[in-house]
Amino acid sequence: MEWEKILRDAVKDGSIKELHLRKVPSLKTCEDWNKVSELGLVDHKTKYAHYKGGLVKYGERLFYVSQERLDAVSPFRKWDFKTKIKITDPEVTADKK
Repeated sequence: MEWEKILRDAVKDGSIKELHLRKVPSLKTCEDWNKVSELGLVDHKTKYAHYKGGLVKYGERLFYVSQERLDAVSPFRKWDFKTKIKITDPEVTADKK
């Protein structure tokens, strides 16, 4: 799939474009949470959604994990997010024009 290729390398130098963030799938469950590697924390509000959680890699793919899911898994796995991901190219909302 085209988006899978684009999203694989979407996080560069600790930042991701808002357009790419909106296309990142959410990781809700997986076989082994210990195989998930942390990339960075995200706290960004768009026009219709609020992304508060972390970006992770599972296998070769990039996923978003919500803060609620991180909290739910934390008794079984220690999360070690070292960086905060910066969101670039945010869309201008109508009320800010």
